[in-house]
Amino acid sequence: MSDTTRPARMLARTYAQRLNEVKERFVGRDRVIDLLGIAALCNEHVLVIGPPGTAKTRLLNDFCGMLETKPFTYLLTRFTEPAEIFGPINVKRFQQDGVYEINTEGMLPTARIAFLDEVFQGSSAILNTLLTLINERTFHDGRTSGTTPLITLVGSSNEIPDDPVLAAFSDRFLLRCNLDYVDDEQVEEVLALGWKAERQRIQADGVAADPHGNRLYAPISASDLRSLQRAVGEIDLTAVLDRYMEIMRVLRGEGIAFSDRRAVKAQKIFAASALLAGRSRAELSDLAYLIHLWTAPEDEESLRRIVSDHGVPVDEPGGRVREVYEIVQVDLDEIVTRRGQVGTEHELRELTRRIQRLITELRRDHPDEEAALERVKREHRTTLTLLGERFGREGLG
Repeated sequence: MSDTTRPARMLARTYAQRLNEVKERFVGRDRVIDLLGIAALCNEHVLVIGPPGTAKTRLLNDFCGMLETKPFTYLLTRFTEPAEIFGPINVKRFQQDGVYEINTEGMLPTARIAFLDEVFQGSSAILNTLLTLINERTFHDGRTSGTTPLITLVGSSNEIPDDPVLAAFSDRFLLRCNLDYVDDEQVEEVLALGWKAERQRIQADGVAADPHGNRLYAPISASDLRSLQRAVGEIDLTAVLDRYMEIMRVLRGEGIAFSDRRAVKAQKIFAASALLAGRSRAELSDLAYLIHLWTAPEDEESLRRIVSDHGVPVDEPGGRVREVYEIVQVDLDEIVTRRGQVGTEHELRELTRRIQRLITELRRDHPDEEAALERVKREHRTTLTLLGERFGREGLG
């Protein structure tokens, strides 16, 4: 980036690292966390398709902790009343002054981030109000229409309904993600992390606690997030537009649903991807997010194929192939900086494990990047040495 955008680049690196810290608390959830991070930068919404019991609520709570906010969370049913989501009538005001006013304090219209489980189960009254709220960020409280602070709304469902009446509402969720239970080989890690979290809660006498025994480092403030959102608009998309238009023509030629609205808004996603990678210009790899912009679930495989056929490096389901820059100049630099600040054996051991994961990632995704691999391995040796010097030979076990 140019000198004028260097603060945004540094802030983007911090934001990317905070996302990585959230990822470390979950197993097999890297992709949905990436999508949440991108959605917040673009003021867009995310739809998660999958069964209950996949840690969606806990994941969103941790993500909101990173942004210094709390989510508004609610499970919708066909019996849910609008007042349960948007707030009750101010009875006292109505009785005394005859004024119809909705008390929105603590409800969805005052939330920065919201999670609605079984989002398509809401009544027409709820969905119509939601449509205006998530599209225009406004809410009518009975007297006036005011702007809401909503950054992103996350909706979840077991499936996308076929009802064409819901199509306009569904299309407002730009980013899509299928979320299932973790693979069999990851179950052991899920159990270990889950039990650690439960023990923390038990020891805290029922008070919600960080399963790692510490807070996320330096949450992203509202003003910093706004700076990043503005920086998204400064990204140069020139290098990818021709390829994007080619992909669009093929999508429509094969009859894959992709509205004009989605086509326009997708450009924000490419820009945010470039920003998180520390670039001022979009590259072909940023188009990989197209595979999460499907409208109908049955189109996901075709969308992936078409994007890949146009030379876009599309990852396999389960995790994005990160650039070497992200691994070395974002993650590794952050670890090295933190290494000089940590004071406990547990913290230093965790940094050692993180560097080992970077080594594994480079060997798997970038086997030809020998210089980068050697640098990461060198920092791994340095950290191991420091661990032994501070805590004795047993610290290396």
